[in-house]
Amino acid sequence: MESVGRLAGGVAHDFNNMLMGILGYADLCRDSLPAEHPMHSDLDEITKCANRSAELTRQLLAFARKQIIQPKVLDLNDAVSGMLTLLQKLIGENIKVTWMPGANPPPVKLDPSQVDQILTNLFINARDAIGGVGKITVATSSATLDRAFCDDHPGASPGEYVLLRVSDTGCGMTKDVLANLFEPFFTTKDIGKGTGLGLATVHGIVMQNHGFIDVSSEPDKGTTFRIYLPVYSEEIDKTSVASSGEVPRGRGETILFVDDDRRKGGAGRKDALPPEAEQSRRHGPQGARGAG
Repeated sequence: MESVGRLAGGVAHDFNNMLMGILGYADLCRDSLPAEHPMHSDLDEITKCANRSAELTRQLLAFARKQIIQPKVLDLNDAVSGMLTLLQKLIGENIKVTWMPGANPPPVKLDPSQVDQILTNLFINARDAIGGVGKITVATSSATLDRAFCDDHPGASPGEYVLLRVSDTGCGMTKDVLANLFEPFFTTKDIGKGTGLGLATVHGIVMQNHGFIDVSSEPDKGTTFRIYLPVYSEEIDKTSVASSGEVPRGRGETILFVDDDRRKGGAGRKDALPPEAEQSRRHGPQGARGAG
């Protein structure tokens, strides 16, 4: 798993660099064309395909635990409740969502977008397992993992946690499927119906945040995912930075834009600098030394 993670992370990083170049140059072309130009629709399709590919690289990076994150101290109840409307639209009206928030759970610290990723992947998995009319229950609570529990659950560490539980009334899973559940690219879905990265992504995110995930399931009896996120011990920082909404303007400063990929660097440099900015381009180590 560790070797596959390093390989997936390396491939995703290189592929993501190329996607940045594609998206950057597509935006530059779009901005240079009149609004009524017929090429806009083609450029939009290029952007859509590149964004879908970028989502795949994000899943690979999350699995490999190399995703760039911005952890924040947050209330898990608020993070979950803020996603429920979108998740209901994602799974359709035939599946009822029941939300059971715990009373004043302690704060956790992780990137809010990772909570969204966890819930989205678990809800998609539950929707596909239900395959029609059913129910998904989401609940939070405080939990204490003792040594006895950890001895029975490899990978768990004793301590105080916030528990996120997602249960469904789907078809359930056999022991053989459970044993491979978090393997990358493992899927029981039909060809073209899944990448096999959804639950691997969830596992990667939980591990990246020093948590623990436990799954229980039986055929025809549904599935329950229990995600334990460590309690954040310090007070929640409620300070916020006020924004004037104005884009800062430069005063003649020099911006150094460095990248080893000329295509990506060109698109990023053009996108980052305003048209009136003075631009100086140097490629390769010779140019870098000359810039000093």
